Amino acid sequence: MPATVRTRRRAPTAVTLFIVASGIPAAAQPPTLKETVVVTATVAPETLGNVGRPVAIVTGEELRQLPIGSLADVLRLVSSVEVRSRGPHGVQSDFSFRGAAFGQALVLVDGVRLNDAQSGHHNSDLPVPLEEIERVEILLGGGSSLHGADATGGTMNVITRRGGARLHVDLSAGQHALLDASATVGTTRGRVDHVVSGSIGHSRGFMPARDHDIKLARYQATFRRDTTLALGVVDKEFGANGFYGPAPSREWTDQLLATVHHRYAHADRWHVSADASFRTHGDRFVYDGRTPGLSENRHRTHAIAAHVRWHGVLSHNREISAAAGGGRDTIESSNLGDHDFSRGSLAVEMRQRFGTRVVLHPGLRVDTYSRFGTSWNPSISAVAWTSERVKLRASSGRAFRVPTFTELFYTDPNHQGAGALSPETAWSADAGADYFRGLWGAGITLFARWEDNVIDWVRPSAAVRWRTTNIRDVRTRGMETSLRRRLAAGRQLGLQYTWLEAQAPALDLLSKYALDYAPHSVAAFTSNDWKDVRLGARAEWKRRIDGRAYWVLDVQLARAIRRAELYVQATNLLDQDYEEIRGVEMPGRWLKVGVRLR
Repeated sequence: MPATVRTRRRAPTAVTLFIVASGIPAAAQPPTLKETVVVTATVAPETLGNVGRPVAIVTGEELRQLPIGSLADVLRLVSSVEVRSRGPHGVQSDFSFRGAAFGQALVLVDGVRLNDAQSGHHNSDLPVPLEEIERVEILLGGGSSLHGADATGGTMNVITRRGGARLHVDLSAGQHALLDASATVGTTRGRVDHVVSGSIGHSRGFMPARDHDIKLARYQATFRRDTTLALGVVDKEFGANGFYGPAPSREWTDQLLATVHHRYAHADRWHVSADASFRTHGDRFVYDGRTPGLSENRHRTHAIAAHVRWHGVLSHNREISAAAGGGRDTIESSNLGDHDFSRGSLAVEMRQRFGTRVVLHPGLRVDTYSRFGTSWNPSISAVAWTSERVKLRASSGRAFRVPTFTELFYTDPNHQGAGALSPETAWSADAGADYFRGLWGAGITLFARWEDNVIDWVRPSAAVRWRTTNIRDVRTRGMETSLRRRLAAGRQLGLQYTWLEAQAPALDLLSKYALDYAPHSVAAFTSNDWKDVRLGARAEWKRRIDGRAYWVLDVQLARAIRRAELYVQATNLLDQDYEEIRGVEMPGRWLKVGVRLR
């Protein structure tokens, strides 16, 4: 989707967190809600008050107020999104939306697919510095009618900042030889805005073979506000001790993402936009660092894509949007072999108003793959304002996911892929209500998902290798609730709870991913200012299906001194002993201090 954000009314200075569990928006008053435009929940940009799907928005300002160090930390603010990290500071993380498997989550950057055809484990390799994030939009539920494959449990769209003069420097150091540094410079020359940004991160690790070195650079140019070019690169090296088996593994990943977006002639009743992208991802993995020559894999994937979108106004109450696109994915691998497939898509969606309080969005998208066939994905969403304080919403749709190259062809001493896998399919539905009164907001959502042909890694016992198969028909249902209060300018408080239940046919096999979820999740956050001192805190509680339960609390204290800000940050302040992925230990309390210059 286009990343341009339009607002018909100036938003408040202190934009608060959109409470994801119920779809409560970033502003408490309905008039502001109705004017905020989002770009992920419909084919064409739409005001949030007219969106019937559950959408969450986290702004860049909130990222600076809270103890956020990576894209994974952004998603930890959402109780319905489970982050399962193999390491801190953005080393590697899997994302699960509403209990769906990590491969069933779609990640976008300015509307461009970031999902890697090799493996969903690479979807957190974000080539965008945190400082350059304008906001993150999170769409819960099936989104294949809008964004195609992989959008089964949810979709996350990272929207970057546009050009303009600015300067940012952030330097910090902490335990375990942690060193982080980032900088951004933005300038305007003539009618072109240039932004250059970069960051580096290093640590020797909190345990053997859990060190990391991360480098990131990005350049963006905006021409006359109509054309945007962007080039981002991220390079990671990290110890992967126990990540995929009982061995001191090591991994190197890199990703380059180049995009161009152009908005064509615009009229009062229609507009057209187009984008093109090229992405390449590299992965070098050594299963056992003690014998690298016997267990080394090298993978390189490439993805090219282009899309055109059209939006037209047919009448006062009716609008229509259409999108068409195509692309190609290839892999060159020492373990998986060389493979490729091409893809194409066509989508259409209507916006129908009934009076001033009811809006309906029916839509349909068809995707065709040279390797996996064709998938038709209809959807419908509706919103109704019963009063200025109460919003009712509902949505339903079909989604699908194609197998990754790893699921098809991967092999190592602990895993064996299967070359004949079918795409997964799913139907999902949700309904909810939001209530607003002054600075308070509350909401509830009920949802369900019915999945067929789910791909899972299974085995009869621990003595046998994991193998992939279309063995699961998973049924998931749940409830999301939330409560929020905006305290004052720059202050906020939120609490969310999500309950999940997933069922699958009884099988005498061990499951690695499909039924590994958290039935109970709590997420809370707050940020408060006292003169020149700011406190930001984030807490989450999980009770997993196997009985494991843990609290994680992150805290940041910052003091402004003229144009500088000194801060102290503590992650896992309670020093909890926990694992987000079984067998992969997470670090205990980790402190760092730093200074920011703006």
